[in-house]
Amino acid sequence: MSTATATRVRNVVAPLVIFVVFVSLWQAQVFNDLFGLETFAIPLPDQIVEAAGDNTAELWRAFGQTFTAVLLGYSLGNGLGFVLALLLLALPHGAARRAGAAFTAFQALPIIAIAPLVALWVPDSLWFKACVVTIMVFPSMLVYAWRGMSGVPPESLELMASYRASTRQILTGLRIPAAVPQIFTALKYTTVLALIGVVVCEILKSHDGLGYEIHDALQLFSTPLAWAAVGILALVGIATYTVLVVLERALFPWAARRG
Repeated sequence: MSTATATRVRNVVAPLVIFVVFVSLWQAQVFNDLFGLETFAIPLPDQIVEAAGDNTAELWRAFGQTFTAVLLGYSLGNGLGFVLALLLLALPHGAARRAGAAFTAFQALPIIAIAPLVALWVPDSLWFKACVVTIMVFPSMLVYAWRGMSGVPPESLELMASYRASTRQILTGLRIPAAVPQIFTALKYTTVLALIGVVVCEILKSHDGLGYEIHDALQLFSTPLAWAAVGILALVGIATYTVLVVLERALFPWAARRG
């Protein structure tokens, strides 16, 4: 077995072993005893699986509602951020940097304060969640994409100019490819923001989705069901991140090495 293959196997096996050990300790109530908590507060894995099995249809419907909102807001937010990054390229570097900092201030706004206000303007549940996610997501893509596209070495720009490349050719042939590592970094980071945004919206103001299921289950003292919904959200986040990593390595291997 080659060193590279052994490394890949180790990278897969080690997390699986850690996961199995963690779940085994959890099932043995080690964590309950450690923190002095009853299974009502930290239900055991078999209780969570049983709750998920008993409420499969309900959880599946809630998953669809949450994932649709995540995907819509994630796409709109990252698309808006990338377009704004392109527009910033037309500004002087200093002005673009100040504008980017101003947009980044959106991320300092607490989502708990934003969500109720957006709900007043956008009564539809899906679009309400998508709008909040868009507000949370776009500054990250804007900053990362702009930094990548504006950080091209001067020598590369001079070389393109010597070939009399147009602005569009420089953008598509040099700036955007140079920004691919930063763009994928933003895409991976904003998956977390999108999930957080949707779940908070569902807990605060919505009546559908996994966030609402968590809130409703806790109100009814059905802790295993709430944990089942949390587990689904964790799986969605891990799966989305993994897909992005695989796509980056498959389509842009050079970018994955740089990132």
